[in-house]
Amino acid sequence: MIIKAVDLGLSKELTGEVNPLKKYIKILTKEPKTFKKIYGFPSSKSTFRKYSFPFKDRSKIEKAVRTQLQIDLPFPLEEVEYSYYQRYEKNKSELFCVIVKNEDIQNIKDGDIIDSEIFALLRLAKFNNLNDCEILHFSKGYIVYLKIKNQFIDQVRVLSDITEIPQNVYLSGDIPENVEGIKLLNNPENDPSLNVAYGLLLRGIDDTGIDFLHRSEETYVERLLKGAVYLTVAILILNVAFFIKLSLLEKQLRQIKEKEKELFVKGFNYTGEVFDPLEQAKGKIASLRAKSVSKEDAVDILDFMGASKKGTGIISIYKISITSERFSIQGLAESIKDVEKFKNNLSKRYSTSIDETVSTPEGKVRFSISGAVR
Repeated sequence: MIIKAVDLGLSKELTGEVNPLKKYIKILTKEPKTFKKIYGFPSSKSTFRKYSFPFKDRSKIEKAVRTQLQIDLPFPLEEVEYSYYQRYEKNKSELFCVIVKNEDIQNIKDGDIIDSEIFALLRLAKFNNLNDCEILHFSKGYIVYLKIKNQFIDQVRVLSDITEIPQNVYLSGDIPENVEGIKLLNNPENDPSLNVAYGLLLRGIDDTGIDFLHRSEETYVERLLKGAVYLTVAILILNVAFFIKLSLLEKQLRQIKEKEKELFVKGFNYTGEVFDPLEQAKGKIASLRAKSVSKEDAVDILDFMGASKKGTGIISIYKISITSERFSIQGLAESIKDVEKFKNNLSKRYSTSIDETVSTPEGKVRFSISGAVR
């Protein structure tokens, strides 16, 4: 399989021959006539959300993600395209969702897969046996901070500039000459500016990633239909053999039954856990009674947020969410420093962290901060 990888952030390209069975990539210096084209979409034109659900059924997850995005996003869902990567472990599905504008995707006419550059970096980290790490990727006009935990994206920030390099961070991309770091995220081409492009080639070996075109995704319904087709073909073939060799009737009937059973189990067996809705509801009510935040507590939290906002350069706060254990704030600030100042003020009383910062075309910073209530 020949793949041409295009990093839209740094305008870098690599073409490689990928062998999925041998887990081998050979870089080609001459571009062949036919290939599969994979784009790495820049983080500067993306926004991100991380979700967790207590089920793994794909149809349920799709409905849950769509509903959550309608709540979270400050603009209509019809104006964006989204895709998410899902993994299921410890009785819950963890999802990392990437959202982009429709027109930005529609401008890419010749792609077979449109992935995100953050998943290209994740695949490259896994290729280098890095299960838990932090990466600073320098792209054209922006910097991506990526935190990976247990081979899954834990946090993403898009920065316009950085004054200090944190310790134990891997440097990647078009690293400025004045930036010094001990660790370097690299690829077999020994050029960190090709990290995203090489990570896109790894898509042919490691399917961890997303596709805004949704061409590489096979739905559960499609798998069921394929199973049904295979079952029908098997029955037809065995029935033809039945009419040709009547003397082998009993033996062929036994083969049909065994084949049907095998195909049915492979195509239709559900291996997920079954949850009792009534018991779930009782558990949630009991949890709310035991851990609910009183009205007075919520007012105190809001008062402290208002006091922490003064003198920080925060332009506006357009969404506040307070639960029994956590709170989240989404708003607009003049700069990253103003977001950090607001977060530090909140940290005087609560354990807080910056979940997301995105530079807007107007030069402002859209941010998301969360913290623990208790």
